[in-house]
Amino acid sequence: MMVGPIKIWLVASARPSLTERFAEDRAREILDAAFLRYESEAPSLAREQNLGGRVMVHCAALTAAVYRVLIDEGLSEVEARALTAKVTEAIYRKMAEVPWLAARLSARSPLVRLRRATNAFRRFPFGSPSYRMEDVPSDERTVAFDVKRCPVAEYFQTQGLAELCVESFCNLDFALATKWGARLERTSTLASGAEHCDFRWHLESQGPGAAHRGRGDK
Repeated sequence: MMVGPIKIWLVASARPSLTERFAEDRAREILDAAFLRYESEAPSLAREQNLGGRVMVHCAALTAAVYRVLIDEGLSEVEARALTAKVTEAIYRKMAEVPWLAARLSARSPLVRLRRATNAFRRFPFGSPSYRMEDVPSDERTVAFDVKRCPVAEYFQTQGLAELCVESFCNLDFALATKWGARLERTSTLASGAEHCDFRWHLESQGPGAAHRGRGDK
C-alpha cells in the first residue's frame, strides 16, 4: 500500500527527524529497512472496512517497523519510541494542514474552526466504521467525544507495543490541539487498556497555548 508517490512523501517527511540522530546515508538505510519489514507484513494486515482505517493500520505497521529497525540499531526502547514519535509527528503535522486550512477559510469563530477541523479528521482518515466515536455533552467552549474503537490501537496491542502507540500516535493530538488554538485533555486511551479514549478539546481564550497531557497516559 505504501508505494510510489506515497512512499516518496513519507520518506521525505520522515528523514529530517532521523538525521537528527543519524547521518543522511544511514537515515536512508534505516527507512529502506523499515519499508522492507513493512512490505513483508502488509499482506497479512487486517483489512478495515473503509479506506481511512486501512491507511491508518498500514501507517501503524510502518511505524512499528521503524521502531524495530531503531532497536536493531542499538537504541534503547525509550530512545527508539521517542525518535519514532518524532517521525510520526512530522507526518501527522502535514496531514493536519488540509483540515485546518479548510476550517480557517470557512469560519471566523475559533470554536467553529475547531469543530470543523476535528470533524474533518473524524471523516478521514478516522472515519466510521473502522473508527467508532461518540459525541458527549460539553460546554460552549469545548469539543468533546469518546473513541470507542481504534484499529491502530488494536494493531499495536497485538504487537505488544502499546507504549509505542501512545507515544507515536495518541500523544500527537496534544501538539495538534495547540496549533488549532485549543488545549487537549485526555485521561484514558484504548492503547493503554481503557474502554475508550476521551478527547476534550478546550478552546483557549487567548490563542494557542501549551498542550497539557491528562492523567492516565503512559
